[in-house]
Amino acid sequence: MSGFLLEHPAPDFDEFLSVMRGDKKPDRVPIVEIGIDSEILKNIQESYLDEPWALPDGVGGPSSPDKHYYQQLINLYYRLGYDFVPLWPLWVNLPSGRIRQAADTAGASRGFRDWVDESSALIRSQEDFERFPWDQIRAAPETLDMADDLVPEGMKVTVSGNLFENIFESLLGYEGLFFLLRDNPQLVEDVFNRWGQIVYEYYRVCVECDVVGAIFHADDMGFKTGTMISPADLRRLLFPWLAKYAALAHEHGKPFWIHSCGNLYRNSPSVMDDLIDMVKIDGFHSFQDVIMPVGEVKTRFGDRIALMGGVDMDKLATLPESELRSYLRGILDTCMPAGRFALGSGNTIANYVPLQNYSILLEEAHDWKI
Repeated sequence: MSGFLLEHPAPDFDEFLSVMRGDKKPDRVPIVEIGIDSEILKNIQESYLDEPWALPDGVGGPSSPDKHYYQQLINLYYRLGYDFVPLWPLWVNLPSGRIRQAADTAGASRGFRDWVDESSALIRSQEDFERFPWDQIRAAPETLDMADDLVPEGMKVTVSGNLFENIFESLLGYEGLFFLLRDNPQLVEDVFNRWGQIVYEYYRVCVECDVVGAIFHADDMGFKTGTMISPADLRRLLFPWLAKYAALAHEHGKPFWIHSCGNLYRNSPSVMDDLIDMVKIDGFHSFQDVIMPVGEVKTRFGDRIALMGGVDMDKLATLPESELRSYLRGILDTCMPAGRFALGSGNTIANYVPLQNYSILLEEAHDWKI
């Protein structure tokens, strides 16, 4: 199974961009992930590269800049055949919301899995908003400095952050957001604007760094049948900020990609149309077959944006080898010939994805012939 690790990788982010923009036809299958769970990386690092993982068990990422961790992280993405490494900010002085815990039953268990407490919130009133330490929150800049020293020639990093997702998971909470949209819409708008500006300042610093190849923003906007809040509220509260992030990337000659789970395809114009026409996204990531298989999304939107990922998580985690290989080849046969497509999971390589199945995904990508 170690054949999924490349002996002589040849990353080329510029070529990756050319394919995503439609400037050239692909001569290989580009691959993409916005995240790989620490348990999967640890397994590969220790089982196939014969070196202890940099972080202790149960830790999904470093709490402070750790050069050894980033060295291993970047080398793993390099050996797996990626053209870029997704990096997430290490926020300093950002209060965290309340979480629930349950036993993690994944094959590569971390012991306990965290769940958002839907009823909790850090901000419930204008007084809470005024007391919140907005001016103290910042992203640790050392991660980009480390990446600049460590990425191999041809590779880049992408930077990711959350706006909407942090608001509904932590700042206002699920229930708080839904009630406040009717009871105190001004407070909701104020929270969007304060957190939106903090994320903007993070991206503003990032896009000026040569090692950063793209903004790969992540905000889950929906669920299986619709969006978390109304499309009208998304257009009013979220999309103006996303458009600012996209404009910032474009001003520096870099793409703006977005990850979002959920059904963004209902009605016409759909939320996906808004993301393309209003926000000006360059690529979209995250797909579920039960909502719309990536092949159908390719038919509807593939001439306007790049599509990234596409492999349904349920199928990636559960299909036996022969069926999984057939499924992956079907996606590649449908999506690759026209270009503007990169293969990867429909979400992330979660710790419940068997390593063998992840290796099959990579093998099929490396072996598929244009």
